[in-house]
Amino acid sequence: IWQCNHKFDGDHKCTTPHLTDEDIHRYFISAVNQLLAQKDAIIASLTGGLALAFDLTPLQAQETALIEEVQMLADAVEKCIYENAHVALDQTEYQKRYDGLVHRYDEAKAKLDTITEQIVDKKARKSTIEGFLKILQEQDRLVTEFQPNLWCGLVDFVTVHSADDVRITFRNGTEIKA
Repeated sequence: IWQCNHKFDGDHKCTTPHLTDEDIHRYFISAVNQLLAQKDAIIASLTGGLALAFDLTPLQAQETALIEEVQMLADAVEKCIYENAHVALDQTEYQKRYDGLVHRYDEAKAKLDTITEQIVDKKARKSTIEGFLKILQEQDRLVTEFQPNLWCGLVDFVTVHSADDVRITFRNGTEIKA
């Protein structure tokens, strides 16, 4: 039996029904067959937009520029520290210069981390969509029984609104009422 993780939480208990494996299998078979009815259109739209949607060229160019900037700023901070250790400097001016360099370094590093996260995220989403497409392309007939490999390769999550309203969201973002 499957039930909401929040079925018995606090004052507002979840009222969605519990499901059995058989229920889930039935909903899955219904939804995947509806998905397969749109197979050619889904494959065409995803294949056509895949390269454009997941083009990493601009992000990788930004990442390269930010790596260079972060390295340059790190070198400047080190040089500033070295200079202060070896040459008598006005400490107020030194601190001001040092703080400015560190602030610029922190900002550049934060931007680099954001860009790197975006690249990793796009790669992961592209891989998910490619896996989804591969499984969808290999499926050449309607499904008559539950297949764990299809479930794992196609389904992102299931939302149960009520016993009559169960929606399966596939890895390409398509939501189908089972």
